[in-house]
Amino acid sequence: MRPIPYYCIAFLCFAFPCIAFSQINFTANDKVPAYNGHFAFGTNMSYYAPWTDEQLADITVGNPEHDLNGVGVNALRPSLPHHFLEQWGYDIRINTFKHYQNLGVKENVIFIGFPAPDAKETTVYCQQGNEASHHFKDLYTPIWDGGANGTPVNDNNPLALYVYETVTRYKDFARYWEIWNEPDFDYSGNSLKAPGQSGNWWDNDPDPCHYKMKAPIQHYIRTLRICYEVIKYITPESYVAVGGLGYPSFLDAILRNSDNPDNGNINNQYPLRGGAYFDVLSFHSYPHIDGSLREWDNPIMNFSYKRHSDEAVKGVFQKRDEFRTVLENYGYNGADFPRKKWIITEANIPAKQVGDFIGSDDAQVNFLIKCLVKCMMEDILQFDVYNLAEGAPSAGNSEDFKRMGLFKNLTGVPVYQCERNPAGLAYKTTSDLLYQLRYNQVRTTLLRLPENIDGGVFTNDEGQDVYVLWAKTNTDQSEQAHAQYKLPESLKDQELYEMDWKYAQTKSTNVIPPGGTLLLNGSPKFYTTTDRVTIDQKAINIYPNPFVDSTLIQYYVDQPTDVKIEIYDLNGNRIKLLHQNPNQDSGWYAFSWNDNDLVAGVYYINLVIGFKKHSKKVIKLYR
Repeated sequence: MRPIPYYCIAFLCFAFPCIAFSQINFTANDKVPAYNGHFAFGTNMSYYAPWTDEQLADITVGNPEHDLNGVGVNALRPSLPHHFLEQWGYDIRINTFKHYQNLGVKENVIFIGFPAPDAKETTVYCQQGNEASHHFKDLYTPIWDGGANGTPVNDNNPLALYVYETVTRYKDFARYWEIWNEPDFDYSGNSLKAPGQSGNWWDNDPDPCHYKMKAPIQHYIRTLRICYEVIKYITPESYVAVGGLGYPSFLDAILRNSDNPDNGNINNQYPLRGGAYFDVLSFHSYPHIDGSLREWDNPIMNFSYKRHSDEAVKGVFQKRDEFRTVLENYGYNGADFPRKKWIITEANIPAKQVGDFIGSDDAQVNFLIKCLVKCMMEDILQFDVYNLAEGAPSAGNSEDFKRMGLFKNLTGVPVYQCERNPAGLAYKTTSDLLYQLRYNQVRTTLLRLPENIDGGVFTNDEGQDVYVLWAKTNTDQSEQAHAQYKLPESLKDQELYEMDWKYAQTKSTNVIPPGGTLLLNGSPKFYTTTDRVTIDQKAINIYPNPFVDSTLIQYYVDQPTDVKIEIYDLNGNRIKLLHQNPNQDSGWYAFSWNDNDLVAGVYYINLVIGFKKHSKKVIKLYR
């Protein structure tokens, strides 16, 4: 039996003659863990026979063993549903997640839920369709039992036991635990109605007949509470995420209700509303279908369209702002309660026009780059593109969603014989140039960008900058835009290197002379004041770091040259030469460093490729 690390609160159960316990002494109303990592470039995962999940990760993240460079992804959004783990065993995915970890992927979003048939609630709350609730049964059985049955959770609460067994095993592979996927999926349109309109979700709790969960909103809040308590008991620094949500009105219903099955009322047994049980708001955004790109025009008695990438990105952040307004209305403003963190776990626009929707390769490429840049500027912690690969064409009404993917359709394609879409190349270029950099608001302000130009400045740990700039698009169904930008005084004497969205493939740069003018268009361009190779954070990757006995050093050589790997102490003294090859061919390489004699401490790995040096801190731990 695990010990109870915090104080316990005992109370009489609402419907059971027993005692329940809370084993943590905080909620998200008290604290949200600080995030010190970097923005993560993620993707959703799907199934494509005959590929295994490990092989899909290889082409997505990159695997030097198979000479695969990936598409710039360093975070994944897989699922661990209850029905799957119950059928195949809770350890079934551990080796898969270890493979992800060995590739350097560690900021995963894992979404959970989806009970097996024998653990599903059988109550029918919607008589109209005679469809039972999609939640776990026995949600209101106490979460904790003081270790009476060998686990700290109550084994008679299927959700609590599932979360305990899952998180205990997979906690080292996840940064975020997302509670269900799109629990607010609406079949009625009431989610979009304004306050005062019949059936709207601002004034009324969602009708179980009208949305995905087929149960009262209080059951979802109860689910959040169970997940939050169990996850935080096991791993307090992990994040619990609500969502991914699509409707601010559903968030309002969560925040105004408790998990009390009696209309969400507050009492001693149900003292807190739903916002207490999640750290992160995860949301989904598809601007081509949510109304962002059109508005009603009375003079023409029809819709006026704005189907271009800048308006689509604007739509994503308008939705974020709507969610943020709801949170602040309930005190999640950093003063009354801690602010929530943000992740976007699904977003994209199609690469092919379907019906009246926006759709082209150019629009999708521009949308993804601009959205990633804006996410970094707006403190979104992770962006998970939808989807890993396109779907097979069909006559169905989801054809627009099948035209979203970093790769072309992989189903039936021999393993590793994949074809990258323009979106995949753009994603990799953006990740290669911006990963592990942080938005620099001060330097962005100094650019004094005019109204027709957008972008920002991003800085790495060595103080070197990458500028991302573009001319704003403003014409329906067009990505054409043009603007000239004169370099500011601080850059007038420096030479700039210009890279477009194909840089990850071409490695081509255009030199802008000192005092030059930048010729911008609707597709973002990247600029540095030095050869990009010298500040490419992905030129060297070390994992695990910190390490105990061994770690893997991965690096990329763009043309045959001399390569050395050295280790230095904090005083700048070289400890030893780990590796040297006077004529190493181009490609990705992996060097395994095992050193049991080196004392624990902080060191620097210096990678010298030709005349360029890359340095990264590494920490060796005591065994």
